[in-house]
Amino acid sequence: MARFIVMSLNGEDMGDLVPKNLSDYPPEGKGSQFYWRAKMLAKIITSVGPHIIGLVEAPVTKDRTEKFVHDNLDDGYDVYQAERRGILGLAFLIGKNLDIQVKARTKEESNDDFRLAPFDADGDGIKELYSWYNRVPYEVEMSGGGLEDKTKLVLIHAKSKGAFIPGDLFAYDRLSRANRMKLRAQAAAVRRRLDELVGSDGSGRVVVFGDMNDGPEFDHYAAMLGGAFLEPVMGSIWDPANVFFNTHANFNKKDRWTIDFSDRVVNPLKESRYGMPTELRSWIDHILVSPALKDGVEEETAGIVHRQPLVPSLPRKYRGKRGTDHHPPYVDLNL
Repeated sequence: MARFIVMSLNGEDMGDLVPKNLSDYPPEGKGSQFYWRAKMLAKIITSVGPHIIGLVEAPVTKDRTEKFVHDNLDDGYDVYQAERRGILGLAFLIGKNLDIQVKARTKEESNDDFRLAPFDADGDGIKELYSWYNRVPYEVEMSGGGLEDKTKLVLIHAKSKGAFIPGDLFAYDRLSRANRMKLRAQAAAVRRRLDELVGSDGSGRVVVFGDMNDGPEFDHYAAMLGGAFLEPVMGSIWDPANVFFNTHANFNKKDRWTIDFSDRVVNPLKESRYGMPTELRSWIDHILVSPALKDGVEEETAGIVHRQPLVPSLPRKYRGKRGTDHHPPYVDLNL
C-alpha cells in the first residue's frame, strides 16, 4: 500500500496559458497576464505537492498540457489526456517518479461507459434525450507503483448549472431548470458506471475527481427534481454499502467551499444597491472514494487551497489575482 496526495483541480480554461504553437513566451511576453497566471497556477500545485492531479479545463491537447508541465512544473508529471472533447481538456497528471502504469479508456469507450440513455429528469413520465457533448467523463486504471491493487480514477466536469444571463430573471430561471435536468441525467449515467466498477460486493477501488458543478445549496430546482448531481453520484441511502465517501466530509464547514463568484442576477455589476458585496460561495469540486477505499483516507489531511501562494517577481498589477477561479481540494489517500 502506498500513500498519495491527490488533488482535484479546475485550471480555468488553461488553453490561454499555453501558446498553440508550443513556443516559449518571449521576454516581452512576461508582461502577459497568461504567463503570470500559469506561474500562479503552478504555485498552487507545488504548494501542496500532489502525486496525482485530476485536471479539468486543461489545455485542449496533450502536447499543450505537457508544455505547461514542462515549463511550470519542472516536467515532474506524466500527462494522461482524454481524447479531444471540445475546447476544455480533461487530464490526469501523475508523478513521474511513482512508477505507476496507466491504462486509459478511449473516448469511444467512455461514450459507451457513461452513455446518456433516455431519462425522465423531472418526473413527468416523459423521458428526455440528453448528451454529454464534450464533457463525457474520463476514466483510467492505475497499477504498480506500490498500489495494493488496481485502482480506477474517474474525472468529471459536469454541466454547469449556472446561467450567464445578467439581469434576465425569466431566462435565468428557465435555463437553470434545464441545466438541473441535464445534471440529473448525467448523474444517473455516472452512477450506473460507478456501480459497474464497484461491483455488487462493493470491492471495486475507485477515486472520483472533478468539478461537479453542484454544491450543498440544494436550490429549488434540485428540490423540485428530487435531487441534484452530487447525491445521486455518491449513491443511494437504500444501498449504504455502496455509497461513495466524500474525503472532505469532516473538513471545517466554514472553509468547505471551492469557488466564489458574483451574483449575476441580483446585480451583474458586482455590488448590490445597498453597497454590500454580492459574492457567493459554493462547494463544487470534490474527491470521492469508493467504500473499499474509505479506510484509506488519512485523517486530518484534507485541505482546500484558499490563498494564492506567493510567486516571486510577480508584477504588482497581478497581485491579488489567482491562478484559477477555483479553490482546489486535496487529501492523502493510502492506496
